Amino acid sequence: MAKKKAQYGPNSAAAERLLDDLDHLHPGAVAALAAAGGGAFGTAEDDPDVRARDELRGRLREVARRGNRLDAVRAIGDEVADWAASTTHWFPAGVAGASESTREMGTRLAAAPIVLDAAYAVVLEDLLADWELALLLAPWEDVVGSPFGDGRRRSPGVEDADGEADGADEADAADEGEDPS
Repeated sequence: MAKKKAQYGPNSAAAERLLDDLDHLHPGAVAALAAAGGGAFGTAEDDPDVRARDELRGRLREVARRGNRLDAVRAIGDEVADWAASTTHWFPAGVAGASESTREMGTRLAAAPIVLDAAYAVVLEDLLADWELALLLAPWEDVVGSPFGDGRRRSPGVEDADGEADGADEADAADEGEDPS
């Protein structure tokens, strides 16, 4: 997905990091994000976190409006919508397989609310209470890691340019009893 020239507010760097990670998620990570949203793909709809995120989503537009970030929220939302509707999957070799990519689209659509939660949380971070930020970011951080570059390692859900999940070399070295540094 080609990123539009957009301003995401004071957390533009974190927003760009989130979008970059989004472009490199493998299908299993996308499915894990979809599962966090509740319903047919995962967690029960009566899960208190699913309900709380749904209630908070109803207030995010007002938070964005009061903080003069409606344009930033719309811009990052458009990026997520483009990703969710895309049938092109990123592969390490840069080749998209038609059957794999079209199968992934349904899972991307199911994951979109959780991805939007994380994207909006990044853009509105300084306008949200700590508990609101934690609630919106929790599923993303569980699967991908922090978009704020706060030193938390990315999970195996994000592949690097070599086609390996971030941290795979360190995990391999640890499995073999070697010092990963």
